[in-house]
Amino acid sequence: MKRAQDLLEGLVRQVRPPRGCAIALTERKPKNDSDPNWLAGAGIMPEDATNRYSQAVFELGKLHPRIEWAGVTEFDGEYRRIARWHSEVEQPTSR
Repeated sequence: MKRAQDLLEGLVRQVRPPRGCAIALTERKPKNDSDPNWLAGAGIMPEDATNRYSQAVFELGKLHPRIEWAGVTEFDGEYRRIARWHSEVEQPTSR
């Protein structure tokens, strides 16, 4: 099972949101067995970033409907939440 931190950092790398726009994951209680246990959210972005975001969230929801929330200590009400800015996500080095 993928960790929330890893899913979010991969999502931020794919989307490359503009400066000043964070992407967040919020834990949620699934309504049924096929429902994901997370929701993604982002601020207003240009159309190209919004398209990358929509496509990436759709694909990740199919690949990783359930993620591991252990290690996430920030809460929004009763659910855990994690957010990252593009500048906070370490870019993989190419060799």
